[in-house]
Amino acid sequence: MSRRKKHIELSELEYDRLLQESKYHEKPEYREKCRALLLNHAGVSIKQVAGHLKINHITVGNWLIAWETDKFDSLPRKKGQGCKPILVATDSAHIALLDKAVSVHRQNVKGIKAELVNALDKPMSTETVRRFLKKTVIHGSASDVVRTQRKTK
Repeated sequence: MSRRKKHIELSELEYDRLLQESKYHEKPEYREKCRALLLNHAGVSIKQVAGHLKINHITVGNWLIAWETDKFDSLPRKKGQGCKPILVATDSAHIALLDKAVSVHRQNVKGIKAELVNALDKPMSTETVRRFLKKTVIHGSASDVVRTQRKTK
């Protein structure tokens, strides 16, 4: 005795919108969910969809259940999901630590990173520090004196 195969039925409008968003939406996880729904609608089993997209079949099943209840509202990532940021541009303590590290190390991103790691006791990459510097420069922090240079390949 096997499980009942689960396939969703899409209206023509839903199909067209999912097809467009599977190609052109800005978020990759949103595009992936659209592709999974389209494949399942075409008659592909949940396990085959999961194998094709290289994700867990339980995840695909959860997407299908969410689609049946919420339709397009189930596709975007919900608030609170995803990786939490190490450094927050709106946190005054992080800005103060950054300003102190910049005043000591000026144009040395690795030195700034070392200061932040010691102060916060959180591991981070130099790219994380660079992104944080860019965000704080946009917000007008005193750290705008730092210039980050990438190595050219």
